[in-house]
Amino acid sequence: MKLYKIVPFRLQSERFPNKALCRIFGKTLIENILDIVNAVEEGETILTSPEEDYHEVLDKLPGLQSKKFSFIPTSTSCKSATERVLELYPQLEGELFISIPMDEPALIPSQLERGLEYSIKNNVDLLTLYCDFFCEEDALSGLSAKIVTDNQSRILYMSRSVIPIQKNGTINMSMLKKNVGVFYFKRSFLEDLSSAGSIKTELDTYEGLEQLRWLELGFKIDVCKVVHYGFGIDVHEQVAQLEKRITCSPQHMK
Repeated sequence: MKLYKIVPFRLQSERFPNKALCRIFGKTLIENILDIVNAVEEGETILTSPEEDYHEVLDKLPGLQSKKFSFIPTSTSCKSATERVLELYPQLEGELFISIPMDEPALIPSQLERGLEYSIKNNVDLLTLYCDFFCEEDALSGLSAKIVTDNQSRILYMSRSVIPIQKNGTINMSMLKKNVGVFYFKRSFLEDLSSAGSIKTELDTYEGLEQLRWLELGFKIDVCKVVHYGFGIDVHEQVAQLEKRITCSPQHMK
């Protein structure tokens, strides 16, 4: 099965401009994620962004071109990583596409490989990763996406709020599942999603999570559990927090 590992990014983020060039663990986020992705032997690595963003990154990081990847530009009108995948996948002949967030620097290759093995073995159209929460602070953060699943390991609902929550208002940490924003798309799913158009659905608009749109449209999202101690970098303050966490517990990166 022809596989593409796609790393979408853009520099014009409202919450964290030029995030891809932010340094963590001694290198920029964009360098860090390319090293992680390229450590997975299967598949071809694709970097995608608006063309002007890519050239700006190259101006600041001329050594980036020495890393193993192909660049395919996507338009400035794309609002999410998935929209970039949807725009570029018709140019590729593969059957499986992994969308890997540029801002998850604590990912490790074995996590990506575990999801890939699960996706192929179970022949699922759409898969994402999840993990237990490292600490209650992460669980309470509105920056982390939580999922609730059914007994077939598929997502029932997703929210930045704490879900599920007990009727007395307390939470049980063992019940909480954190989404790790890696998505495995079969071509057939991308074709169906493209056919559905780009009109937002009610829950997607309300929660600001495109995955809710997929659920509202009737798609099923399978999940695969991994052990993961990091989180996606959404705001600048999280860089030092994550670096401290991983530096204090380097075995988490193995």
